[in-house]
Amino acid sequence: MVVDAGEVGDSWLSRWDSLQLFTPRRFSQLPGGRFPAGPTPTPSRTEMAGYLRDYAARLGVPVRTGTPVTRLTRPPDGFCAQTPDGPVRARQVVLAVGPFTRPQLPAAAQQLDPAVHQFHSADHHRPADVPPGPVLVVGGGNSAAQLAVELAATHQVTVVAPREPRFLPERRWGVGLYWWLLLSGLLNAGSDSQVARGVRRRGDAIIGRDLARLRDDGAVGWLTGRVVGAQGTALRLDDGRTVEVSAVLWRTGSLPETGWIDVPGALDDAGLPMHDRGASPVPGLHWMGLPWQTRVNSSIIDGVDRDARRTARRIRDGVPALGK
Repeated sequence: MVVDAGEVGDSWLSRWDSLQLFTPRRFSQLPGGRFPAGPTPTPSRTEMAGYLRDYAARLGVPVRTGTPVTRLTRPPDGFCAQTPDGPVRARQVVLAVGPFTRPQLPAAAQQLDPAVHQFHSADHHRPADVPPGPVLVVGGGNSAAQLAVELAATHQVTVVAPREPRFLPERRWGVGLYWWLLLSGLLNAGSDSQVARGVRRRGDAIIGRDLARLRDDGAVGWLTGRVVGAQGTALRLDDGRTVEVSAVLWRTGSLPETGWIDVPGALDDAGLPMHDRGASPVPGLHWMGLPWQTRVNSSIIDGVDRDARRTARRIRDGVPALGK
């Protein structure tokens, strides 16, 4: 049984309106479910949500939608998930809650003057919601780049990121980037491999050159540095520079929302999942979809298949189902 707080795919619909996945359609599909063709190389958030709903319906997976789990405990006879409709009990639990559900804001966000309009990308929907005037986008990943490009059409945008950007073309020699990543072995490289360690050390590359072109043309500003504090309406960077701001879009990362998990041994002191390739030290508890769970692509749709098979084998060979 799958228990979902909303409808299948709703987490995608909660993102900003213009969101496009960074992975092409071929790399955004689940086993046995070809992603439909569309007007763009990568799916939109609405296409992804619709795909997941159709996939679940086609498989006939029992899903209890509109059923948020408010607390997960581990009584002697297994696990108990508390929901508004009553408890759900199981011997085995797979936590596939997504790795980016709890927005992270730096301390500087609390130090800024209330007159500054600030928001996290998790709460952003469209440029029209942002007051006229300059916007500072804090973050150097693909989401920050996509948002900066969109906002640049209506606002004066400057990006602050901890390092100089590294841009990768979406296609090279007529072949899509993700095919090169697949053929090179990088996409499926183990999370503890030398290749994966190199990827982590260098940080995310920005896929596509839209932001690079705007930056080169002077249409988007770029400051390299880390935000370490704020005073009044100015943010302070780690090199001592200050940046006056009237609006700030924080794209400073997210973590899994785990406050409802009340299972000793499941989380570390920071509230993050404890696991070895998705296997929790708590017998019968499993994680899915975490970054670097087993391979480079574990946290994207393309990596679900192998990790799900590994988890299913572990469950099959582990504790028997409830009541047996």
